[in-house]
Amino acid sequence: MSWSRSLIKVPVGSERAGRDESGLDNSRCGTLLTVISPMAVHVEGTEAGRITARITTPSGIETRVTTESNYPLDHSATPWLPPLLTAGMRKGWDIAFDGPVDSTALRGASGAQKVFLDWYPKRFREVSISAEPGRVATGATGVGCYFSGGVDSFYSAIMESDRITHLIFVHGFDIDIDDENLAARALAGARESAAELGKPLIEVKTTMRSAFGSRLPLDWGYDFHGAALAHVGLALSQHLSTVIIPSSNCREELTPWGSHPDLDPLWSSGTVAFEHHELDLHRLGKIRYIGENRTAMNHLRVCWENLDGAFNCGRCAKCVRTRIGLAAAGAQCTTFPDTIDVRAVARMDLRSRDRGYLRTSLAAMHDAGVTDADLQRAVNTAIRRSYWTPALVYMRSAGSYVGQVIRRSLRR
Repeated sequence: MSWSRSLIKVPVGSERAGRDESGLDNSRCGTLLTVISPMAVHVEGTEAGRITARITTPSGIETRVTTESNYPLDHSATPWLPPLLTAGMRKGWDIAFDGPVDSTALRGASGAQKVFLDWYPKRFREVSISAEPGRVATGATGVGCYFSGGVDSFYSAIMESDRITHLIFVHGFDIDIDDENLAARALAGARESAAELGKPLIEVKTTMRSAFGSRLPLDWGYDFHGAALAHVGLALSQHLSTVIIPSSNCREELTPWGSHPDLDPLWSSGTVAFEHHELDLHRLGKIRYIGENRTAMNHLRVCWENLDGAFNCGRCAKCVRTRIGLAAAGAQCTTFPDTIDVRAVARMDLRSRDRGYLRTSLAAMHDAGVTDADLQRAVNTAIRRSYWTPALVYMRSAGSYVGQVIRRSLRR
């Protein structure tokens, strides 16, 4: 395999010299050619439960990403293909691996590129992959399921319990790699849950998001988290032949998202197949289902903001919508605060996705005959506020700019 493959940009006129978003010289003057080397990936690792990739960008910036587990990991280049392809497409970088990549995974990567280009034609670009095709037969027969302790993962773990042989907990995705305290509490809950559900827990810690994904213009939800999950699943090829990825949305709510039924299976290799689980049941249906399971109600963890270090803060949009869903289902969960701070709820920062979830949750609570006038008012206030807050921020910013222009003109 050669790393000599490069992109050659032919100049089309005389423009001011500059640099593109990758920090690369993209000057166009005379007959000057700009040669862009590929993103080079060198896989390291001598310990059974630890793998590392040394990644060098076309501009020469080098970073190391490490993934470790209590189970032995795949030391080939295959596990690194999904996240690096996603990053490469976002930056417009070709990719060169110095080790073999599973041939089935390489074919799937072509399909993954088509999906991303269809979703994000302005943000993603087609790239080439240089790698030696290969395949390692492992004979693994296990079925793993990602398990964060949230609604989706509890539902899939319980629903597919007869098939699942292992649950997979990852530190470094929704929990910051440096937040050891929260990670320890979440891991303790995952261990207890796995034991009660009768499944061994595969524990993984990775810097994929902190050392790589967060340093690039990659949106964790829309772009990167599905590829990062695929990295972990492929790294566990010695133990698992099937990896279940719990769905984020039901069929009616599908939009471009990092984990998606059109995308997840394309990350499969010749030894590991990915399944996107459950498209027919919406989130409230999942909450009703797990609301009858004591293990879920004793260990449910949905919060990603973790305000003030709380396991479930009870104030963010995800906590609030889950609390409303639990109330509508008549379920009692021990992992949330005893009371809801309605003033904090009214001040929630909401995205468009959050507004839809919260409206649906309030409707379900109403249909179930559960009333909480203070909470309903607070949620509706937050929804209304989410429409005008961005406009207010823009007006303040514009006003500040206009003020600067006026002050400069007065000084002349």
